[in-house]
This record gives sequence, C-alpha cells and structure tokens, in this order.
Amino acid sequence: MIYSCSGIGDCRIGYRPSVGRYGVCPIYEHTAGFEPTHARGRFRVLEGLLEGRLELSKEIAENFFKCTTCGSCKEICHNSYDPCINLPNSYWLDHIKLWEVFREDLLENGYILPRHKEILDWCQKEFNPYMEKHIERINWLKDKKIPNNAEIIFFIGCTGSYRMPSIIDNVIKILEKANVEFGILGEDEKCCGSIALRIGKKTLARELAGQNVEAIKNAGAKIVITHCAGCYKTIKNDYFDILGELPFKILHITEFIEQLLKDGKLKFENETNEIVTYHDPCHLSHSSRIYDAPRNILLNIPKLKLIEMKRNRENTWCCGAGGGVKSGFPELALEIGVDRIQEAKEINADILTTNCPFCLKNLKDAAKKTDTSLNVIDITDLILRALKE
Repeated sequence: MIYSCSGIGDCRIGYRPSVGRYGVCPIYEHTAGFEPTHARGRFRVLEGLLEGRLELSKEIAENFFKCTTCGSCKEICHNSYDPCINLPNSYWLDHIKLWEVFREDLLENGYILPRHKEILDWCQKEFNPYMEKHIERINWLKDKKIPNNAEIIFFIGCTGSYRMPSIIDNVIKILEKANVEFGILGEDEKCCGSIALRIGKKTLARELAGQNVEAIKNAGAKIVITHCAGCYKTIKNDYFDILGELPFKILHITEFIEQLLKDGKLKFENETNEIVTYHDPCHLSHSSRIYDAPRNILLNIPKLKLIEMKRNRENTWCCGAGGGVKSGFPELALEIGVDRIQEAKEINADILTTNCPFCLKNLKDAAKKTDTSLNVIDITDLILRALKE
C-alpha cells in the first residue's frame, strides 16, 4: 500500500465545479501545511521508515496521531477506487487501515500520547474510555424495564451510556412508539473497541470484540442496532476483519427508522418549519456509505426544509473529533468543527443535525465558540418532535 501512492496530491486539495477549491484533509488545512500533514506526505514518511532513511521519533508519532482518520484522503484518491486506472493495486489502497496499523507499530515501540495511554488503560480496566466505572454503565436505565434477550438488540455504546443518556432515551421512545420488541445487553455490553482501534491498540479491540459478540449471541440477537456511528462502523466493518462473518445483522438506527417509516410503523405528523442541514459523520459516510437513510427520514418530516452544506455525502467535511484528535488535540478538533459550523451558517440553516455522538459534541462546542444561534441537535430529537404524542 505504501509504495502504491502515485503522488498526485488530490489528498491535499480537491475541486468540484459546484464548490470550487475545497480542503480535503482537515489536518493539512489547520496546521502549517507541510507535506507530512496530509496523506501523500505521510506515505513518503512511511517509505523513509521502510527503507531506513528515517527513524521512529516523537515528532513522527505526534504527526500520525494528529489525524482524525476521517477517510477523506481515501475518498478522493484515484488509486483507491478509480476503474480507469489500470493498476494491479487499484481498489485496495486503504489509507485509514494503513494509518491505524502504523499507530499500532508506534504503540508497540513506546510512542503514545499521555492522554491516549490513560484512555486505553481505563478501557482495559473498566471497558469504557470515559474514566467511569463499568458497573455504572446502565445507570441511565433507572426504573426502565428492558429485557436482556431479544431478536433485536440495541447496542447502547459508551458515549450514550455515560455522556448522552438523553439520546438513548430518544431511541427507546422511538422504538416503543413503533412497537418494536427489543433488548439491551446491560452490564454484558463493553466498549465496542473503536477507540482502541483508532489509537492503535488492536489487541484490546480484539478482546472487546470477542466479549461483545459472545454477549450478543447469548442474547439471541438476529439484528443489532446502534445509534453511535463509531460503534456501527466498528461492529459492521472491523469486527468482520477481526473475527470473520458475524452471526447477526448490524444496522444503524437511521437505517432501522427508515425501514419503520416505509413499513408504516412510524408516521410523522408534527411540522418543522425550519431550515435543516445534515452533517455526514465520517464513520457513516466514508466508511459505511450511509448517505440516504438519514436524509430520507428528514424529508419525511412535514414542512422541514433540508438544505445541503457545500461539502456533503462523499465530500463531507470531518467534524474534527475522530481518530483520537478530540482527546489528544482538543483545540485542533475545535478549529475543524468551527469550519463546519461556518458552512451551516453560510446556507442560513436554523438547525444542524447529525447522528454521531462524537460529531454532536464537537459541533456543539464549536457552535458555542462561534457564538451562533445555530441549533446543533441529534437527528433523534427531530424525529421525536415529528412524532405525535
């Protein structure tokens, strides 16, 4: 993969007639713009390491950890997908897998950000990245009675469990309104392992994957749904790479709700007379190709006016929080998030909505920094508003 980079440099600057010049790599756009801050330069650094012209260093490690792993570089790289390029390695150059594997090498050689080490150590001990006790994972449940065995299991995720229980409440209310019989794993649920994979601790991710899959099988699940985009990508894509074929189907909540609407099990009746724009999370867009489901849901809401930002779908702009950047370089994450808020303001949106808790948190923080009236909310908030009480 390293030697297959042809050095065109589209991973640095993109162009579309409808948009003009636009940034591809959020890190390149928000640093000094030196070559190693975008994909082409990173490939050259890895070549130098392979050939012994460079040695591992703290500076190289920090540069590779300063990446949101959004996948925008892979999206625009002709060597990743272009059928017009007759090369034997077309279709298999995967930038993000390469960055993650190199991070694994960095960790094995003792290079890790102090904050990332704290997170990984806690995740090993208490199965979550938030420095919370595992026994408190289901505190959000309170007096709710939800079975632990069902054909449909709602995988809650760490962010929902410890930081955004209101979103979990939203999902549960929506499922209940549609009369969906579902269960949760309760204390048997562990961190999906996304954090460990993005930072480079694959051994930990493998342990967590094995424990979660075993719990899901024991629950008798045929379908697993998740709200968290990171959980979705990890269980859908990474678990397959780690464990092989899974004995259940994994759906993002927007895919599941879209089907409920098609089947007539949900119907939107309340109007939303506001301009709404949708932010594509990288884990759902670049990594999973889920573009239509959330938009189809929004378009079903009466009177809602959906307007796209200039960078959307496969050309979406990263919120800035992924790949460990929010924890390792919080100010950088915030700067990137501000870009997205500005795009939403350019189209005079009243609401910026998304369906990833990491995006939601960073975009909310960015909105506060810009002192805007733009309302940043989760898509489940809009769905609940549209449902009849």
